[in-house]
Amino acid sequence: LMSKVIIFVDVDIKAGMRDAYIEKLRIHAEGVRIEPGCEKLDMFISVEDPNRMYVWEIWSTRKDFDEHLTCDATKAWRPVAAPFINGEKIHVMESI
Repeated sequence: LMSKVIIFVDVDIKAGMRDAYIEKLRIHAEGVRIEPGCEKLDMFISVEDPNRMYVWEIWSTRKDFDEHLTCDATKAWRPVAAPFINGEKIHVMESI
């Protein structure tokens, strides 16, 4: 049985850029949600740090997630996101 892949992304947004970044991310996320194997994509903003947000994704298989990473939409998203963020940390997990 193949394990689902859980993704937790910690995003450090540049000061003053949060609302503009979230607006663009919402558009991108709508496309991700309909990609093959994407079971869930939720976005959260920190109540402790307004420039910190988190993305929670569940993918049916590692293959689905790997294909998401290399698809045209993801490649196109990276330069759109870059001016708005200081960086991001992607954590890849499996259920236990």
